[in-house]
Amino acid sequence: MLLTAVISSLFTLTILAGLMLLLEPVSAAPMSQTGSVSAGQMVTRTLQYVSVSGLSFNPARTDIGYTKNTQVQLLSLVSQTRADSNLFIAPLALPDRSELLGMTTYGVDVDNLGEVRTRLKRCNHGQAFCVILAETTSTNSYALGQFETSKIGILNEIVDNQFYSYFLELDLTALGDSGLRSVRLDILAAGGPSLPPEVMPWSLEGSVRSFKLPNTQPVQAKICTDDLNHLNNVTHYPFVVVDNTQIVPLSSNKCTTISGIDIEVRRDLNTGPSSGTYQFLR
Repeated sequence: MLLTAVISSLFTLTILAGLMLLLEPVSAAPMSQTGSVSAGQMVTRTLQYVSVSGLSFNPARTDIGYTKNTQVQLLSLVSQTRADSNLFIAPLALPDRSELLGMTTYGVDVDNLGEVRTRLKRCNHGQAFCVILAETTSTNSYALGQFETSKIGILNEIVDNQFYSYFLELDLTALGDSGLRSVRLDILAAGGPSLPPEVMPWSLEGSVRSFKLPNTQPVQAKICTDDLNHLNNVTHYPFVVVDNTQIVPLSSNKCTTISGIDIEVRRDLNTGPSSGTYQFLR
């Protein structure tokens, strides 16, 4: 009986030990996943709305007759003579590094020959070069009365106030009691913890051909190189790829400032080692 009890106890201990080994990875997995996400990788972005009243628009020419009705919040034309175009402008002050998602227009259109057309534009500072980011019009099925356009989506547009200015343009040709009430912009505000301002090293050597900056939100970064004179020619110098679309060459012992989300330092095949530093500016 004693021998049977001992054997039974050993058998029970063996089973318990096996169960503990099986259960340990299951309970440890969530802790490992949680610990692998650092505070710098946690980014919170908030959906916000920017509402621009039609009363904030001003005519692009002095000969445009218009009225601003504060009771019904409507910008409309005074003249009943049809013109090719009557442009009004409203400048925008958008949060820097926020992402533009969409645009919706509200107004009145009782003229089946005219329209209430709005455009969201981005222009280069100091240059006569503008891009239309979104455009809506009242000449669809919701015309001939009060209307709300379907939201026009905007793809991959990050507000960069350093290089661009943003404004709304109203092209008003609808007569009578037609006009613009407001324009709503949907934006995703940049958020999350600030990135470290320290100067950090990067290097490409051995089998390493690329170095990705460890940011998970839109940033402005300064990328510098060490002495690259040991490379055969400038075609062997490393370069920066921004958001997988823009290529920025690097020079020896010089710095360049880059803005984007996906920033990566690369080198081509059969080129020598290179190194430098990077720093997040904002």
